[in-house]
Amino acid sequence: MSDQPATLSRPNIVLVVMDDLGYGDLSCMGNTILRTPRIDSVAADGITLRHMYAASAVCTPSRAALLTGRYPQRVGLPRVLTPRDGTGLPAWEYTLPEMLRDAGYRTAMFGKWHLGCRPEHYPTRHGFDEYAGLLYSNDMHPVELFEGEKISTADVDQAALTRAYTDQAIDFVERQAGRPFFVYLAHTMPHIPLHVEDEFRGRSAGGRYGDVVESLDHHIGRLLDRLDDLGLSDDTIVMITSDNGPWFEGSTGGLRGTKLHTYEGGIRVPFVARWPGRIPAGAVSDEPVCLFDLLPTLAGMAGAAVPQDRPIDGVDVSAVLAGGSQPQPRPLFFFHWWTLNAVRYGRWKLHLDRFPRDPNRAQGKELPQLFDLELDPAETYDLRHGRLDVLEHLTGLAAHVEKEIDAQRLNAEARAAGRASVR
Repeated sequence: MSDQPATLSRPNIVLVVMDDLGYGDLSCMGNTILRTPRIDSVAADGITLRHMYAASAVCTPSRAALLTGRYPQRVGLPRVLTPRDGTGLPAWEYTLPEMLRDAGYRTAMFGKWHLGCRPEHYPTRHGFDEYAGLLYSNDMHPVELFEGEKISTADVDQAALTRAYTDQAIDFVERQAGRPFFVYLAHTMPHIPLHVEDEFRGRSAGGRYGDVVESLDHHIGRLLDRLDDLGLSDDTIVMITSDNGPWFEGSTGGLRGTKLHTYEGGIRVPFVARWPGRIPAGAVSDEPVCLFDLLPTLAGMAGAAVPQDRPIDGVDVSAVLAGGSQPQPRPLFFFHWWTLNAVRYGRWKLHLDRFPRDPNRAQGKELPQLFDLELDPAETYDLRHGRLDVLEHLTGLAAHVEKEIDAQRLNAEARAAGRASVR
């Protein structure tokens, strides 16, 4: 393990992930009601990726993909976990923080984990040197705040979480003394139930949801300011995004669907990033990318080794972050649990299934659906009858990945059954 100091060629990394923040909830994404000047400043100083996708429309699988670079179905986490579940992130997975730690980084996570709540699943067992936060969503009980691997309080003031997570992230950054660091700041908000400090209550024209988002923006600004004060801004890549689309409130920016749906509103997420001198200021990209691309991208920036003994679905998108394009188009697949719902390839999006289904209609009566996202980002007009060539191509891509994922699922079930029989 290396103790090399951070340089421009080896950045510090700050990754901020909000919970259920909508694609259209930031003023830099066109929102005229909510005020997010500090996040907007990251977009102004860096790049906005307007076609960034979560790998899932719900939190556990989305976060599993983010940290492993793999479809959550490969990880065995295709659905939302609850505190009663005994499953979680497998020890065999090699996560982004583990890669960075092996490359000499100090790693810390503050906020929502949601990848298992047994000791073997804790963040500190998967690459994080430090952790504080909730192990699952704030609408699941009991609500317990962890520090490291111990409960620090079972009487959680959720209104104080955004400030507390930020304070801990700032403290961690201040203690690094020149060693490269990775901070994963996974805010609990604006997942419901919504909680906000008194200082921000009633300030937003967007109601309580707006208060929460504007509070998040303020505290992200505090972290940005501290990076400036410490002279670290030029040596730090900052990325801000969400785990999936908005739930009962929030804006999709006019995209169809919300959280739970594999329409664009459920899976397309806001994403802004800055790295002075490496990411051009004010850049905008419409290249389709996915949150699981961050693992190989950041590994490449940090000089970390991506494992070769398993499929890694993410690709290095550093060229996109630098204002360029990907050399080759590739398909992106979107599942609900084990069922493939949709495929995006270039400008085209094919829907094969959906969740939730409408019980008042014949199941799948209107499927498949084919949309041209360049002309019709709201997925309004089905073009499958006029583009049979595209329909055939995307259907073939879907069939291939379905076969691959299904074989992996069956193998995993067989291994699990074998372990159970041994016990």
